[in-house]
Amino acid sequence: MEELAKHSPRWWDSGYADHNVSCMGGPSPEIFEIAPALRAESVIVELGCGEGRNALYLAQFGHQIFATDISEAAISKLKRLASHLGVNITSGVAAVEDFQPPAYLDVFIAHSVLHFTERTVWKPLVTALIDRTQPGGFHCFTNTLERPDHPIPKEGLAAGHKKSFARGELEAIYAEAGWEILRSDYYIKWDSHPGIPIHSHCLEKVVVRRPIGAEDLPPMRAEPIKAAGMIPPKQFDTLKLGTPRDAIIEMFGSPPASHGVATTRKTVGGNNQEAIADGYMREDMIYGDHGLQFVDGMLTGKYRYFTPPKRLSIREA
Repeated sequence: MEELAKHSPRWWDSGYADHNVSCMGGPSPEIFEIAPALRAESVIVELGCGEGRNALYLAQFGHQIFATDISEAAISKLKRLASHLGVNITSGVAAVEDFQPPAYLDVFIAHSVLHFTERTVWKPLVTALIDRTQPGGFHCFTNTLERPDHPIPKEGLAAGHKKSFARGELEAIYAEAGWEILRSDYYIKWDSHPGIPIHSHCLEKVVVRRPIGAEDLPPMRAEPIKAAGMIPPKQFDTLKLGTPRDAIIEMFGSPPASHGVATTRKTVGGNNQEAIADGYMREDMIYGDHGLQFVDGMLTGKYRYFTPPKRLSIREA
């Protein structure tokens, strides 16, 4: 498996082949945030699940998880980590083009995967998933977009990126279907992965929810995180991943705003850290249109926001 990963055109395979390290980091913040609003024993589908950072976290709440990835190394790692955590996930190696949606579902997750398909593939899939999602269900997307000043990285092109999304296209589809748009974020992120030096992606993150209807499910609110202040561009560009949080505070002062998620459950760890950690704590410190991501007090990512970052929470009656 490790030898095959070394020669794969998919840059992520080398990280997935190492079962002792976290390749993509812990669960995404929006997955933490929507978890309290899900019905019991939800049916959750994740395409491009990777090593399982989101699927493994949600499986610990007793949900029914279906997870697929095109990478054999990823699914092998996912199964090993699921056994380690004692959770049950139905998983398999499959391309998006071969995916058949279940009759009904509560959550659909596609992080950094649909942009590897043509528009003629992902649009009919999204339409089918909209029709099959139960009231109060969520869809969560992250897609890499191209900007004139920020082209798709060479490793993404080599892996088959199709440049098949336009900014706002997903949001428009769901707005027309009458869904609630909780997030439609647009930003550049700098991070690193095992075997890959620091690099950047221009990203769109979209989180939408089908109307709850008459069901007794918690409503949610989306709050923009607005912060004054700034980090000088030269200092931001040269800021190294791995810098301790205390050193950042010494450089730039306390952040005007911050946002964090945490769990004491065993879960996939931060980028380039141990595969399974005894808990997970992520904090995003916001300085104007720049953000700094910390996992367990260590800088693991940098952001430049074109839209204000948001936090999701249960809306009190």
